[in-house]
Amino acid sequence: MKRILLAATTALAMVVAGATGVNAKELRWGFQTDTDSLDPHAHAVTFTIGFLGNVYEGLVRRDGDLKIKPALAESWTVSDDATVWRFNLRKGVKFSNGNDFTADDVLFSYKRMSDKDAQMKIALASIKEARKVGDHTVEFITHAPNPILTGRMNGFFIMDKEWSEANGATKVTVMAGDTQKVSPAGQTAMGTGPFAITERTAQVKTTLVPNKSWWGKASHNLTKVTMTPVKQDAT
Repeated sequence: MKRILLAATTALAMVVAGATGVNAKELRWGFQTDTDSLDPHAHAVTFTIGFLGNVYEGLVRRDGDLKIKPALAESWTVSDDATVWRFNLRKGVKFSNGNDFTADDVLFSYKRMSDKDAQMKIALASIKEARKVGDHTVEFITHAPNPILTGRMNGFFIMDKEWSEANGATKVTVMAGDTQKVSPAGQTAMGTGPFAITERTAQVKTTLVPNKSWWGKASHNLTKVTMTPVKQDAT
């Protein structure tokens, strides 16, 4: 079951980022549901995580064979007792608004995703402390030896600390029962991924365009992607 869920998440992320076609310019994508939120730390839902993987990135990622590969971290090392993980961050990375990606964004995102209201906090449950070693180096200390930590971190999406603070998005979006605390991060997104969201009307459509600031190499020729939830009548 775990492998199936991982495969589903990877496939969803690649629907947009890996779309190709000789004459393709705009991709119109109809799907049977919509994302629960654009907040990358709010919901542990496979479709939402997969979709947001086009906009946000983690320190690591999974490739098409589900193998762990570098993403926002170029490399990492682990102590002999498997309790201290050091990640060397990729330099020159920018968020889609042009802000630089640094260790401060990683620590901010760790704190935010560890919040009691963040459904994604389970992915970081084995970590007891995160610390900044340098502008492009961070360490995670685990409660106990954890040689497979990176296997849980591909969904640890990094947010722009500066943007979040300026836009009141430091708290996680909460939607449970009659309580609704909607963070601005639930309405829009600011990541380092291959695409950026330019328009969003929940349950109507979400529009993405290639992130011109992306550090990676695009494998498509798309100029625009529009995702529209396709609602089906009950039978």
